[in-house]
Amino acid sequence: MIALALTLLLLAPPAQDPVPGSAATPPQDPVPGSATTPPRADGSAVATLQGCAMEGERWVCRYQMPEIRVVEQAPQTLGVEAAAGTNVGPADTGVLSEEERAFVARCADAGWLSLCLPADRRRARELRDTALAYEAKRRDVAALLAQGRCDAAVTAALEAGHLNLAREARTFCGR
Repeated sequence: MIALALTLLLLAPPAQDPVPGSAATPPQDPVPGSATTPPRADGSAVATLQGCAMEGERWVCRYQMPEIRVVEQAPQTLGVEAAAGTNVGPADTGVLSEEERAFVARCADAGWLSLCLPADRRRARELRDTALAYEAKRRDVAALLAQGRCDAAVTAALEAGHLNLAREARTFCGR
């Protein structure tokens, strides 16, 4: 078996690399059946190989690009309408503004090496305590609403002085 393979290798003509600077080799025929490639299932097309040739010291392959058409579509606008009878206000962000929240994050638990003055630290801790008290009252109101005690939830929010929370509780109860 090995002897047969060696005999075939010795009888085959040697392949020669083109000499640099010589004329380009003639193009090779494309692989049979590759001249026409059907479009893919997703609608995209594939370039087909036309042939390859040695140019200079490199192989250069030429491909046929499929015809591409760009179709522009007019933008479609969607009309959004609020449901009838819903009075949805802004989402509850708590009792602190964005600036106050950033201030609390920066100075409430700041160490001695921070850029916050002692008065700033005290003020940030007060604001943090206010925000924590509001969140605790909000949880209490939510617990009362979960039990179906709407009047008690509204009353608890009003006693704490949180009018937006009382308004949300009334809206939740459907009044």
